[in-house]
Amino acid sequence: MKPIAKTSPILLGLLALSLLASCSSIPEAATYALTGATGAYLGHEMTDGGPEGALLGAATGVAAGAIVNQVREGGERKAYGTGYDKGRSDEVKRLYWVQKNLHRGDEFGFSGPGVSSILTPSYYEIPVPEHVSQDGTIIEQHTQIIEVLEP
Repeated sequence: MKPIAKTSPILLGLLALSLLASCSSIPEAATYALTGATGAYLGHEMTDGGPEGALLGAATGVAAGAIVNQVREGGERKAYGTGYDKGRSDEVKRLYWVQKNLHRGDEFGFSGPGVSSILTPSYYEIPVPEHVSQDGTIIEQHTQIIEVLEP
């Protein structure tokens, strides 16, 4: 069995790549392949070319890849949960301020002392064609006016 330090510079490159396998941009399969190949190379070099060492090293490398992927997925789940909670919190705060402004009249363009106008009403005419309602009543063609609150 020869020491790891004397194997080759390729080994250092493979070890560096296997450490980078935990990056979230690398797919799961690539992580398994990279850590498995690194393990196989290490096992091969440590047993002076023995196939058993390469096989054992590859299995160990794939197991290490599974651990790396599991840790990465746990971090992604935690980050998603944190972002989701932050979004829910922001939405509750936004709803609070909308409700508070509704009570003051700001949202509907009402004015008064110290109240600014945010929305103003606009009126639009919508032509409604002749049609039959669900209960069978014939509705003649007419124009409907709707109010839309706009900033």
